[in-house]
Amino acid sequence: MSLPQFDVQGSLFESLGAIAPDLFSDNDKYKRFAQKVWPVLAQSRKQLLECYQADNGRPAVEPVVLLGVMIFQFLERVPDRQAVELVKYHLGWKLALNLKLSEGGFHPTTLVYFRQRLIEHAKADLAMRAVLEALQKEGLVPKRSKQRLDSTHVLSAVRDLSTLECVRETVRLALEELGARLAEVRAARLLGVVLGTLCAQQARL
Repeated sequence: MSLPQFDVQGSLFESLGAIAPDLFSDNDKYKRFAQKVWPVLAQSRKQLLECYQADNGRPAVEPVVLLGVMIFQFLERVPDRQAVELVKYHLGWKLALNLKLSEGGFHPTTLVYFRQRLIEHAKADLAMRAVLEALQKEGLVPKRSKQRLDSTHVLSAVRDLSTLECVRETVRLALEELGARLAEVRAARLLGVVLGTLCAQQARL
């Protein structure tokens, strides 16, 4: 896949930071991310070029945005599908990730493929290094101190969240299918058995 055009400043007339700069307080975490972390993430785009083919295939989702999404997934403990919803509807995420208000999101599997690209091209520590650099610039972390730069646990945590989401969705769909196939009488009979079992267990307590 090829890379789309990238503007670190975003659209002057469409980005949330340009349209409503006072919507978030100066101490808001999303505004701080936009001001301090996003520029560092943008500088890492040159390293992300190695994960893509410059002039081959349809344009990919901007990898710097995906890198930021992955960081927020870890911070806020959300799986891929919910992360895409937040990209689409959450003003804080739009501000932090320098997105247009009209940003419609992308397919959740895009995040799966992006994590695979990072691992395959030995870029798993890119997100952690970017955040660490931003913290060092702000004087929050001494430059000569020892820090763990391995982001493998970040990728693993996000992947596990998404796996759990898949399990939940599979169970939900299976229950819907089961409910559709069961006749009303059988469904009522099954419900009676379940309620009877629960009452019996409660009586034993």
